[in-house]
Amino acid sequence: MPTPKVLLISARLLFLLCLLFNAERVFAATADTCNACHADGVRQASKAPQLAGQSASYLKKQLLQFQLGERGAAANDLTGQQMAAMAKTLTAAEIETLAIFYSQQTATAETVAGDKLDAAQLDQGRRLYIGSCGACHGAKAEGNPTLNAPALQQLDAGYLQLQLQHFRGGVRGSNKTDKPGRQMALMSRQLTDADIAAVAAYIGAGLP
Repeated sequence: MPTPKVLLISARLLFLLCLLFNAERVFAATADTCNACHADGVRQASKAPQLAGQSASYLKKQLLQFQLGERGAAANDLTGQQMAAMAKTLTAAEIETLAIFYSQQTATAETVAGDKLDAAQLDQGRRLYIGSCGACHGAKAEGNPTLNAPALQQLDAGYLQLQLQHFRGGVRGSNKTDKPGRQMALMSRQLTDADIAAVAAYIGAGLP
């Protein structure tokens, strides 16, 4: 007869398998909605981030923030409003399984070769990243779920630049319940337009 410990492990494995199966089902049901903005080939035009390879905990947190009105509530954040409306249609289980699904996907490389960019701007971006970003987001922009810091390495420069502008302008990170967002808002207020463009270009180029 199986011991209680074996039964507990078996139950946990069964639960995880159910989550994974449900993730496939939920993704299939929402693929058209998600891919309209987040799929390869349309992300830059829609100003949407790549979700593949991002940590499940970060994706879940962002969907919950959209759902609860902690993100996407600013009048000048059209894409955020669209995400908030979509997130409100999801159940807690669907948010969980979508986050798991995307975290298990392989990110598509979207970097721009560093030799095609301004060397001085890349150097400025490198210094800014090392001095202000790497401690939380990682030396290779791989992210750190423990610090609620997302991976940046799969995000394009245009999206990164827009989000830093949003943090600086109070579009993101102004909700008092969003501690990581408030930290980002505080940091971004120290950056000029040139700084934001430089660090976004550096990350978008693959941190050369």
